[in-house]
Amino acid sequence: MAVHSVGRGCFFAALAIWAVMVGLIYEPLLAAKSGAILTLLVVCVLLLKAARVTHASYKKTEVWILLGRRIELSPEIAQKLITVTLREVYLRYAFYATLVALMFCGVALVLWLRL
Repeated sequence: MAVHSVGRGCFFAALAIWAVMVGLIYEPLLAAKSGAILTLLVVCVLLLKAARVTHASYKKTEVWILLGRRIELSPEIAQKLITVTLREVYLRYAFYATLVALMFCGVALVLWLRL
């Protein structure tokens, strides 16, 4: 459920970044730079969410809502299990987004050297 929750949010962020890049397609270098900057912004948001999730209540997370209280755990165990899992998923997606941002930086560098 955590992968589904974070993945959906990252998909919508990627869709917005794609829309910006398509809007700037007339200037490929600017499109690649924008993609890199916006993707790094997503990385920063994911890292901030990963840092703060352990201090948040598990009952206020989307994962808990998606579970629909189908699991019977004590509040302490549920807090630890959900927040640690969310933190790991945020960090994994931040790593993936970092790779994408590096790819955009590489494309921008190649375009800059070519022009």
